[in-house]
Amino acid sequence: MFVYSFSWSSAHRPLSMDVLEVSDPEAHRWLSRHLRRSAPPLHLLIGDSVARDAGLRSRLGRHQFLNLARGGATWASTADELHAILDRWTSEAERRGRRLGEVVVWLSGNDVYSRLTRLANFSEETLSDSGRLARGVCRHLQSLARVTVLGPLPRPSGEVHGGRWETTAAYHLERRLKHCLPPSVRLIPLGRQLLRRSGRRHCVVPACASYFRSDGVHLSAEGYGRVADALQLPIWLAVTAAFPDR
Repeated sequence: MFVYSFSWSSAHRPLSMDVLEVSDPEAHRWLSRHLRRSAPPLHLLIGDSVARDAGLRSRLGRHQFLNLARGGATWASTADELHAILDRWTSEAERRGRRLGEVVVWLSGNDVYSRLTRLANFSEETLSDSGRLARGVCRHLQSLARVTVLGPLPRPSGEVHGGRWETTAAYHLERRLKHCLPPSVRLIPLGRQLLRRSGRRHCVVPACASYFRSDGVHLSAEGYGRVADALQLPIWLAVTAAFPDR
């Protein structure tokens, strides 16, 4: 762990020499301001296995991503591990001689789908807890960087075939995030991309299976391609898992 000698007062003026560890939010803010502004950015990806395997890249030259997504991650586990995640990011930025870039958070649905049964498993309490934790995580991240949240995804293994998007657990989580995230956090809805139209509705139909691997949870290359085609996705982000042979 890096340790920085730095003084801080309520007026944000140096009064005495103190030691701030990287785990201290003030140290993160200090580091993000003092890394060379001309240095290329190191962006951060936080998320679960869907995010981890997406091959998320920046289309902008010299920009890099630090992929700290891990299988099974939820808003709760991300909140618990956030200080360690930020320690790693700031340390890696220092090692590479880069400034802190933007943060992309993609937690695709482990909060509302059971890992054991793979079925939708959400309640008002679950949604309330997820929204509260998401708000806290994003507020902390905003002290360092601009934050983009990619929305949750439906899972055919956990939904009733023929069901509308509005009946899925992913829809209810997406709505909760819209209400709970800080206004300056950009939420990118992606869930409808993995459903098919039936009349005027987006529905879970057998043809959706091609967007997923055999487990009905993780995305296939075609599924990542659907995500990459979302009009709301920031143009600077590339989902390279959509093109595994390139």
